[in-house]
Amino acid sequence: MTDRIETLVILADGVQARGLAEHRRHGPLAELASWSLKADEHDRHWARRHGGTVNDRMGYGRDNVLEAPPAEAAEKRFLEGVAERINRSAAAGEFEKLVLMAPPRALGVLRHALKPAVSRRIEVTDDHERIKASAEDVRLILRDLRIPER
Repeated sequence: MTDRIETLVILADGVQARGLAEHRRHGPLAELASWSLKADEHDRHWARRHGGTVNDRMGYGRDNVLEAPPAEAAEKRFLEGVAERINRSAAAGEFEKLVLMAPPRALGVLRHALKPAVSRRIEVTDDHERIKASAEDVRLILRDLRIPER
């Protein structure tokens, strides 16, 4: 088997990501250990503990002035890091096509953070939680995604 990756399949959510390699179209998917990523534990725990507070004296309000709750900000940072890794991998010529599988919000963050040249490599996307799916299940899902709708 060759080291060339025809299609890089990224499965992600807000706290972890996995990568699978498809070396030939419709072939088996191989787990890529180097793409097994998890969000920083410290960042996730800090975000849960510091989610803002409520002031009951004058009605409801947040004491912090963050644009998004800390947990969402931590997820966004993690997903942007995954996208940056995809950008570097594409620049190094490690894959030809890209498939993204993630829940809708995570998928949006990933797509937004990819460089335009990398975005053009996206073959299909799937806006579902697939992080725990087996490689064979992902292969079958990918096969169905590639069938054009009539």
